[in-house]
Amino acid sequence: MKLKHISLALLATVFLNSHARESLPSGFAETPASRFKVSESPYYRNPPSAMRYFLATFGKNNQRNRFCVIGYKWSDGRKQVWVHWREEQTLILWGGSRYPEYVYQSLVMSNRHLELATDTVPTPDDINGSTYLVTEAWWHDVANDCRKHGEKYVIKPFKAPKPAKPDAQ
Repeated sequence: MKLKHISLALLATVFLNSHARESLPSGFAETPASRFKVSESPYYRNPPSAMRYFLATFGKNNQRNRFCVIGYKWSDGRKQVWVHWREEQTLILWGGSRYPEYVYQSLVMSNRHLELATDTVPTPDDINGSTYLVTEAWWHDVANDCRKHGEKYVIKPFKAPKPAKPDAQ
């Protein structure tokens, strides 16, 4: 009887693990092995402060903004973090920072912003060697996966501090 329970538990574990892997977005060059909680990583500490700095930098702090953050990890240890900015229909590849004092600025330094309207194409053939285009299906897969499994943040409108004036020489 114990062996039957162990076998059933083992089968359930295998099924759940394989099902979890299948539910990961598949448009990457290699499908990620798992997700991770971004806010628990020191490279992405306090996502709302990075989002506020980002919004103030781009002058979008006068409106409500909704973000979702999702982290993917591959079997070799590589990680990627994607930020879905709903109001702008944009996915941002967030590199974070290994320096704690710069984590809040690291989202601004991201150089991969994928806008649904301009940076997606219908089929993989339409990418045609581009280094920045992605398929609409992949974009939606990541955004939907974030909606289901990611960390969500709402940043309410706020006044950004005025930049300090440089010292006169």
